[in-house]
Amino acid sequence: MIAAPEYAIANFAATAELRATSAELTFNPPPAWYDLETSAAHGAMASRVLLRAEMPPAMFVSNVVVQYFTLGDIEPVRLSVLDTSLDITALPHATVIGHTVDRDGYFCTDDGVYTAQDTELRVRRAQLAYRTPTGQSALTIFTATTTVSAAETVQSEIREMEDQWLTTTINGDS
Repeated sequence: MIAAPEYAIANFAATAELRATSAELTFNPPPAWYDLETSAAHGAMASRVLLRAEMPPAMFVSNVVVQYFTLGDIEPVRLSVLDTSLDITALPHATVIGHTVDRDGYFCTDDGVYTAQDTELRVRRAQLAYRTPTGQSALTIFTATTTVSAAETVQSEIREMEDQWLTTTINGDS
């Protein structure tokens, strides 16, 4: 499980409900990226999944997973009180290479590397806790995964999407 929703459930009896992406929360990815079908994204427990088209096709497809959770009538989770890097260390052969907290403790990012099926992967996870216009506590998570060898190539595209995700969430859902 993801540390922040688990914390909210265990400590505040929250109910984590995955939400679909709304028009207000949609951002345009860079040209090489495309959306996975909505039903497939929801089946993968994601609000939205973006994949990077590459030629020739890569053994591992760089991807971005966006999740929007409502947590009920509780205060937004102050992410700074959690060790959100546990989300990275739970991965096989993982090493955390960065952790930052911002926005008074309600926004954090974790960077790391791990190995899956003999492939070295780079992961970046950003999380924002906030209150929706209807007063619900919410958490949104942006997770980008790529191979270590492709990380330099796609890093600027991932940061661009992360910035758009954060802006659309702040302007469209909080």
